[in-house]
Amino acid sequence: MPEPPRRQPDPAAGRARKAVANALALGVGLTLLVMMLVWGLRQSGHAKSPNISKVVVGTNDMVYYSHAATEEDAGVLGQALKTIGYFQDRGVSVFLSKGKNGTVVSFVVQEGAWDLPDRVSDYEEIGRRIATAVGGFPIKVRLIDSAQLVHREVALGKAMVGARDEVYYFDSATKADAEALGAALKAAEYFTDQGTSVELSKGGRTAISFVVNDGAWERPEIVGAFVRLVRRAAASVGGLPITVRLLDPNMEPHREAAVR
Repeated sequence: MPEPPRRQPDPAAGRARKAVANALALGVGLTLLVMMLVWGLRQSGHAKSPNISKVVVGTNDMVYYSHAATEEDAGVLGQALKTIGYFQDRGVSVFLSKGKNGTVVSFVVQEGAWDLPDRVSDYEEIGRRIATAVGGFPIKVRLIDSAQLVHREVALGKAMVGARDEVYYFDSATKADAEALGAALKAAEYFTDQGTSVELSKGGRTAISFVVNDGAWERPEIVGAFVRLVRRAAASVGGLPITVRLLDPNMEPHREAAVR
C-alpha cells in the first residue's frame, strides 16, 4: 500500500478556499430577506417560534442563534467563518442552534443549491472546518431558503483511530461505521498512527476518500492498490458497491473508481 502523505499544517486549506468561494456565490444578498423573516417571527409571538438573537460580525454579516446556543457561541462561530473567508462583510447570514437535535448550523442559500452534489460537498467542507468552533463533532449542516425552510441536512462527525488517524463521516454514515472502517484500515496497516485522514460518506452511495501524494491518481498500480484496500474493508461499512475517491493533499478530488 502506498504510504499516505504526512499531515500538512493545514491539509484542507485549498479545498476550503474553493468551497468557501462556491458557497459565497449561493449565500450573498439574502440577508435582507432573513432579517425580515426574523422580525416577522418576533412580531408574531407564535408559541413554537424560538427566541432568536443575533451577533453581527464586522458590519454586515450575521449569526442568528437560538435554543441553547449563546451569544458567545455565535460570536466564536462568526469569527471562525470570518477566518475561513466565508464572512467577508458582504451580508451573509448563518443560523446556529443547540438543543435536543444537537448542534445545527444552517446556511441560507439560493434556490436549488441543495440539489447540487458539488455545492452540498462545499458546505460539508465548511462544516468540517467550523466544527471545533461550535463545540466539536458531531454537528449537522442544513441548507435552507430565505424562509428558513430546510431543504437538505447533512450530519458530520469524526472518529479517531489510535491517537492521530481519523475518519470523517458524512450523510447517513454513523460513528459506528467510521470506527469499523478505521479498525479495518488499521488491520490492513493503512492506518499506522501517522495522522492520516479518510472520509466516509453514505448518501445515495457509499464512498471512501483517501488523501494521496500529488499525481498518484495517474498511476494505475496505486489506484489498483486502493481498490484492493477498499474491497478488503468493504464489509466494515456494509459491503459493496463502494466508490473510491483519491484526493490531493489539499483534499481536492482527482480520481474516482467504482468497486463492485
